[in-house]
Amino acid sequence: MTSPRRSRTPKYPTIPMQPADAFFWYAEAAAPQVRPLVGGLFMLDQLPDRYRLRRAIQRLIAQLSRLRQRVVEPQFPVGLPHWADDPDFDVDYHLRHVVLPDGSTQQQLLELVSALFATPLDHLRPLWEGYVIDGLDGGGAALFLKLHHSLMDGAGAMTLFDALTQAGRGDPINIPRPRRPPVPAPEAPASGLWRTASMVGQSMLHPIATADRVWRTVGRLQGMITDFNALPGIDPLAARCTGIGRRLETVTFSLAHMLQLKSALGVSLNDLVLTAVTGAMGRYHELHHIRLGEVSAVVPKDLRGERDPKTIGNHVGAFHVRLPVGERDTVRRLERIRNQTVAAKGSRQAVAYGAALQAVTVMPAAAFRAIANVIAGRVHLICSNVPGPREHRFLAGAKIEAVYPFAPVLFGIPASFGLLSYGDVYAVGIDADPAAIPDPGRLGEYLRDEVASINLHVFGNSRRVLAQPAQPLRTTGTHTTLARVARLA
Repeated sequence: MTSPRRSRTPKYPTIPMQPADAFFWYAEAAAPQVRPLVGGLFMLDQLPDRYRLRRAIQRLIAQLSRLRQRVVEPQFPVGLPHWADDPDFDVDYHLRHVVLPDGSTQQQLLELVSALFATPLDHLRPLWEGYVIDGLDGGGAALFLKLHHSLMDGAGAMTLFDALTQAGRGDPINIPRPRRPPVPAPEAPASGLWRTASMVGQSMLHPIATADRVWRTVGRLQGMITDFNALPGIDPLAARCTGIGRRLETVTFSLAHMLQLKSALGVSLNDLVLTAVTGAMGRYHELHHIRLGEVSAVVPKDLRGERDPKTIGNHVGAFHVRLPVGERDTVRRLERIRNQTVAAKGSRQAVAYGAALQAVTVMPAAAFRAIANVIAGRVHLICSNVPGPREHRFLAGAKIEAVYPFAPVLFGIPASFGLLSYGDVYAVGIDADPAAIPDPGRLGEYLRDEVASINLHVFGNSRRVLAQPAQPLRTTGTHTTLARVARLA
């Protein structure tokens, strides 16, 4: 029976969904075991004021109207979906309050959040939920936000963060007038039938340009499939994935410490983190008697540039890195990763993958599932690194002490690592498929051990909290003089 919500006529003009956003919407429709959700766990020093928090959410929605819009499929099975205001939008449905037993630990919080993150969103409503969680040990609290990936990527979530939070504990929370999209011109109706007729007409008027566009689309898809087929073989962990459940873990590092390490090595923070993640996965493989020399990681890259850094939606590409999990020498492992990331950034691979993702949206669900089957098992990790603000922010009177990001696990990927720098904290959120990795806490432990091991190589002390900046080691061409680091141990 058709839901009465779906039959409502939108009150405000609809907005076409961009192809990059539609990719994640179609991914879930084509493969129900795929749940493209992103999440953020805000750790707070106290419970936010309920009235001010509601105003903060209302202010957020007024600035980002996408959060009050639902997805509307075209009347005919052609064209992309649209965003339309939900006529039944209710803030209190999306913002919920949960009370844990007094004195609950971080582990108990993560057990709750894991269950919340594993639950699919209601596709007949705006695609997000928020949970205020009370009862944590020491009087602390948390806010967990869960959003569909079609709404925004990790970099776009920073725009949400800015709109939701305040600079001071007692700052007023003013709600601006909602921003409404412009009314489309009468000669450009938004129906799927009109868009299809228009595309057919353009194809007949410009057959050469149309053929060229189709050829480029096919080429992008073929290139993407070829790249995936060339990746390392299937990880036994990936073969166990179901894509349904979630197990979450958090790890916290000193941002100043991590910056000193990367400066001493003359590499990027991303290279440093990938080296630590590689070592942690290598240890996990050893624990489970898995022998692999390499695994494949997808590293998202923001494509916004400097012109429009605060747009939401998905403006992201990606590149592959073969992580040498079988290499136990930290210096050699870092050098191999560094060489790959430098080459990938120079090859414009990230831009090509962004275009390929958009091309997938024109394909039928059966073809989409075929590509998903090619990808399944050949991508073993996602590692997303997003820079956040260096100044501490507040949420309705509560200080935000840390923010843990959670990237999705898609297409048979055992785990994803989300990293976010905020204030003086470098926070890591691990999202694992429990069928493949039932104990992500072990991964977190190994990640801490690997950072300590890198610190030992650089400074000769695996436990020291760094206070003075280290002398950087310079790079020569695309190769880093990492061999000098070993002599510092």
